[in-house]
Amino acid sequence: MNQKPRSIFYWEAKRRLDLLRAYRQKIVDYYANAHWDPYHQYWDDTEETSELRREINEGMRDVAVATRFVGITTEIYYAPPPAIGGIAGNMSLLDNVLNLPRFQISHTDLLDQLDQAIGIYKSWVGPLWRKLFNPFYWIGQGLSRIAEVPFRILDSVGFNGTRAEGSVWGKLAKAVIQFGAGIGTVLTILEKLDLLKPVVAAVRTIFGT
Repeated sequence: MNQKPRSIFYWEAKRRLDLLRAYRQKIVDYYANAHWDPYHQYWDDTEETSELRREINEGMRDVAVATRFVGITTEIYYAPPPAIGGIAGNMSLLDNVLNLPRFQISHTDLLDQLDQAIGIYKSWVGPLWRKLFNPFYWIGQGLSRIAEVPFRILDSVGFNGTRAEGSVWGKLAKAVIQFGAGIGTVLTILEKLDLLKPVVAAVRTIFGT
């Protein structure tokens, strides 16, 4: 699965890539070293696996954010075996990473989903690294942040700025703000380079004013 990088900086994409790789390895190590008691339905932990268990639980929310950001879901449809009974429905493999043996689900199903997210972030870090040295990228990021200011103000005073931002009029307003800010930026740069007057003169010549 390949996607274009979304609105994220290189450092955050790299951090999430490292996070997912480390978290995946923790799951592999835990399942390789901890003993599941099928009779009592619990893990018989050692000191080492107990520490891994703690780290897996602590990192769960960050991993959930990282996977959702790239559109990877850790949910599956689960129907309990007839002999056990229960209600069928969606179940998060990530939330139940330490309970999967109880549901007779292999942890490799979760690893597959983590691998998909890892693959997406891995494909992003290269282009995002190159963007760090592209001045137009930073100008675009700056214009995007400027255009978001009115909607963050709406959020701060109790209105749903996020909803307004996603509406047709909100997108149009952002485009107008970005265009205006972009023109202002270009004019400022031209003025600093002493090129504003020649450019204005050339434009007047072209349009006959």
